[in-house]
Amino acid sequence: MIDQVLGDLSRIPLVSLRPFRYGPRAILVDPIDSRAAQLLDEHGAREHGLLIYAQTPGSLYVAARLPMNDTARGVLKALGRRIRLAQATSADLAAAYDRVYPSHPPKQSAKPSATASRAKAAVQKIRIGDLLRQGGKLPAASIDEALQSQATDGGRLGWLLTSRNEVTYLDVAEAVAEQHGLPFVDLLNGEGGSSAVASRLDATLFDLMPESFWRSHLAVPIGRSRLGLRIAMVDPEDTAAAQSLQAASGVPLRLAVTGYRDVLAALEEHYQQEYTYRSLADLVQRRPEDSAHQLLSLLQRSVLIAIVILLAIGMAVAVMPTLTVVNAVLGVLYFWVLVHKMILLMRPTDELLEIGITQEDLDALDPASLPPYTVLVPAYREAAVLPILTKALTELDYPKDRLDVKLLLEEDDLETIDAAKAMRLPNYIEILVVPPSQPKTKPKACNYGLSHARGEYLVIYDAEDIPERDQLKKAIAAFRKAPANVSCVQAKLSYFNWDQNILTRWFTAEYAAWFDLLLPALHGARLPIPLGGTSNHFLVRTLVDVGAWDPYNVAEDADLGIRLYKAGYQTLVMDSTTYEEANSDFVNWIRQRSRWVKGYIQTWFVHMRHPVRLYRELGPKGFLGFQLVVGGTPFPFLVNPLYWLMTTLWFLSLWRSVPLIFPSWLYYLASINLFAGNFSFIFINMVGAARRGDWRLIKYEVAMPVYWSMMSVAAWKAALQLLTRPFYWEKTEHGLLLETMQGAVQPPMQQEAP
Repeated sequence: MIDQVLGDLSRIPLVSLRPFRYGPRAILVDPIDSRAAQLLDEHGAREHGLLIYAQTPGSLYVAARLPMNDTARGVLKALGRRIRLAQATSADLAAAYDRVYPSHPPKQSAKPSATASRAKAAVQKIRIGDLLRQGGKLPAASIDEALQSQATDGGRLGWLLTSRNEVTYLDVAEAVAEQHGLPFVDLLNGEGGSSAVASRLDATLFDLMPESFWRSHLAVPIGRSRLGLRIAMVDPEDTAAAQSLQAASGVPLRLAVTGYRDVLAALEEHYQQEYTYRSLADLVQRRPEDSAHQLLSLLQRSVLIAIVILLAIGMAVAVMPTLTVVNAVLGVLYFWVLVHKMILLMRPTDELLEIGITQEDLDALDPASLPPYTVLVPAYREAAVLPILTKALTELDYPKDRLDVKLLLEEDDLETIDAAKAMRLPNYIEILVVPPSQPKTKPKACNYGLSHARGEYLVIYDAEDIPERDQLKKAIAAFRKAPANVSCVQAKLSYFNWDQNILTRWFTAEYAAWFDLLLPALHGARLPIPLGGTSNHFLVRTLVDVGAWDPYNVAEDADLGIRLYKAGYQTLVMDSTTYEEANSDFVNWIRQRSRWVKGYIQTWFVHMRHPVRLYRELGPKGFLGFQLVVGGTPFPFLVNPLYWLMTTLWFLSLWRSVPLIFPSWLYYLASINLFAGNFSFIFINMVGAARRGDWRLIKYEVAMPVYWSMMSVAAWKAALQLLTRPFYWEKTEHGLLLETMQGAVQPPMQQEAP
């Protein structure tokens, strides 16, 4: 990043390091964070003309004397953090060095001036912890513990304390206001006890800056008077925001401090319609050809109509030759899907196809450098599993002050909303209510949550998920080890109730084959990877770049994986597992599986609107991989019942014409498809279970053809529903194993091979 920026010096802003007067009391404030400055030793800073003047969990803000030499660049790269570079004059740097490094105190006259005294008092302001303790908000022991955590893991004290539910955001805001001599504003509970926020604000003032500015700087305008523009901020030391607002408004600023949740509530009220519209229309407007809002293009409709007409003519003129041709086409396609998948999976079983994260990789992560991480949890009618969800989220091994968890609840789901509000959720878990709009789908809710995300990275979890505790850290390590074009890291999925009944055993074995064999094989071959519905870890900027999720596609995960590949981004599979609840009920399983198959058919039609263009975008290998995984997944399930029916009629001698549509070469091909198809399906699931170490599943795989027939039932249900209700999201019921979920849930037992 440093080298790219230095290629054009005109892009590097000029920063002033001089103290300035701030707030209604005209307090003299030093813009330099002395703790951040100490990250560079004084000798190195002076020699190379560098000074770290501010820091956030993910970035260091560095003022530099330009041009920089290679040694100075090396010093910055060695810091291991994202560098935000600014230019500074030599005079500003020299004065700043004298202020922040104790070995060179600023030169003073025998009698210091009043200005110098005020500057010293401003820099040595009372600490937040002391103010909270003096106000009776916290005992000294809690503050000391938080300070120790801050020394180890970094972060800001106020965020640390609120993340532990030891104080509220308003408690911290009141202390910050007192610390800076600024007024405190409670936007959520204003005069008269009103809970409406936007109704008390001047809506026209939001137009001074884009929504992204207010959200990133956690500020809102609260009014204008002859004295200036009133702004409520969470962080009154955000001088960049203050300078930008003053430049945009052209009037003096009157600053106040408010709580983090107050700002979020104000932004939600003011921009709710924009968020809703964006969650539905962003992809449709930017890339309409990549959205399933209209399933078939005019060309696709024309081709399908032409095929139907040709088949009708063929059946009317020459029935048997027509059936033979159709049979041959289906048989060849079936054989191609089978062979292609087997070739892809025939890799050495000891070859590590996913990106492995070692304990050394995790130990090398500096906790202070870990960036904010957004966790989106879409949940609909999930009140029963909320305790399990909360437990899983609170046990994540990640600095809680940098967790940005959004619990996405639908407005009409009052039961889950009331249950969530009744729980004492950690302050880093925000209940975000999604306004009603159609279609009501998981991807639409995720898009709504994305509009509110504050993390550099983002992950999706389902309401019943139990991810490995260190999964977020593993994802960060994977991104840092990966090439620059990697935008997504997919964790593996498995089930914790694998031994509940025969259905959960089959389901678990299928997931092992998919996430431990197929997806790593696609990763190893650098082919498009259809993402799983959960545990996808994204770089937020690339997710926004491709238009995020398609709200009209019920397999939004698979579709997004293809669009990332088309845009030139790469997806990696990570050796970390999230455990879910496998469907143990047949009807519930059919509903879930039919939605998945319907989404895969949607995705295939959407991206095949322009086959030639798709071939150019994906390349030969990528195009074949797309056909194999996206088209080849539902195809066998839809075709199998036709062959089962013909075979049954043949054996029962009810249709003696069956042999006529099977010429000798096609008969042998069909026999290969029958026996090799069933064998490969059983074998792949066995290998997947063995690779994961779930040896007790192996014996149940012999009966997998029964499971295969269930898939065909779901596939035909999906095909019919695609014609009648293409955007309908069939809800999967969770919590069927509530007693086990409330107990000590354990992943499948890893046994030694017999």
